[in-house]
Amino acid sequence: MRGILAAFGVATAFVLAPAAASAQEDVYDPFEGFNRDMFAVHEAIDKAVLEPVARGYRAITPQPVRTGVRSFLQNLRGPVVFANDVLQGEFSRAGTTAARFGINSTIGIGGVFDPAATMGLERHDEDFGQTLGRWGVPSGPYLFIPLLGPTTVRDGAGVGVDLALDPINYAEFEGDDAFRVTRSVLGGISARENVLDTIEDIRQDSLDPYVTIRTSYGLWRYSAIQNGRHDVQDLPEFEAIPEDPVMQQEPGPEGEATSSNQPPEETAAPSQDATDSNSGETK
Repeated sequence: MRGILAAFGVATAFVLAPAAASAQEDVYDPFEGFNRDMFAVHEAIDKAVLEPVARGYRAITPQPVRTGVRSFLQNLRGPVVFANDVLQGEFSRAGTTAARFGINSTIGIGGVFDPAATMGLERHDEDFGQTLGRWGVPSGPYLFIPLLGPTTVRDGAGVGVDLALDPINYAEFEGDDAFRVTRSVLGGISARENVLDTIEDIRQDSLDPYVTIRTSYGLWRYSAIQNGRHDVQDLPEFEAIPEDPVMQQEPGPEGEATSSNQPPEETAAPSQDATDSNSGETK
């Protein structure tokens, strides 16, 4: 069930990647052969099971209800986002997260509605992989895991910490196990439905969907770690992302090209001044 729940991350990568950063980490993919095999397995499962279920969910569920479900599930992540805000030293953002969680959990009926946004408290997301990246931990090799989707060694390890930070995973209440299973399944279906059109476009328009998704994931994670700071601008649309890995090479310090199969230069840990001066920004 954890793999289904992790589809949230895949959905976020597919949806937000076209609006992240122009500067990026090169994606280090030394296991490309293995990853492509896993991508093929994922595609087979998706076409046979996940996509048909997601299309059925879209067909029988009105748009306002689907939006409410996504908002409810996002609200449940409030404690995890808050913890990672604090771990990053982003205390202003942590305050926003806490206020959003309190307002939406009460006035917003458990997060089904988002009155906090109308009050100027915009939603942002954080995970422990981003926290590690903010403090300079290298991403490590890129991995594609069936059902989980695109990730890296750093981000994959961060998932385990986020599980521990989520109080729902160990809270005891009546029907707790059933609630956790329902959240995982509904989260996976909702996430897949939300990217039906995006994934269809990638399959139809991309010469190499594997490269498109890998590049998009790297762009999105760079922007997520930067929290919208520095030289973060609009990303290219999916059709503008280079399909040929050779086109993704960038000049090295001495004019030599750097390949996606070489370890990237990671974003340095933020200075205290940078953290303090930007702590009030949201993505």
